[in-house]
Amino acid sequence: MYSEPPIRHPTTAAIEFIATRLGLRNEPGMQDWEFEVAEAEDLNRYLSLYAEMSDMEDVRFTLADMILQAFAETEENLELDPRWTSFCNDLVENIELHAYQIWYWSSWDVNLEDAWKVTPYMRELYKAHFSNDVGRLQDNGK
Repeated sequence: MYSEPPIRHPTTAAIEFIATRLGLRNEPGMQDWEFEVAEAEDLNRYLSLYAEMSDMEDVRFTLADMILQAFAETEENLELDPRWTSFCNDLVENIELHAYQIWYWSSWDVNLEDAWKVTPYMRELYKAHFSNDVGRLQDNGK
């Protein structure tokens, strides 16, 4: 198991901004809004807004979860999708901002065959960029 970085959550302001900007529902009681509203067919819209919001970290953080959820649901082969490669590069370029998300989507407590489609890639990113964990901790074959 790898150690968890500091937890970060989407902010209300970021959710409201994205919901308004993209015309998404945002109702009281939506506990995991970023996952509930994400749709694979809207992936290009999320990626475009992510690129546009380079100076708004909270918005980018929230969009990253939406993007990861959409990629997890897409029928596309991630290894052949240039959007996936580009987005992974964005994660690396903003590694401190996205550290918790990369760890979360790595789903260390789940075997890969039971994990999300994006999990193997997130595990590789985590291992590559948080190598202090690699030397100290064991993956236990998961």
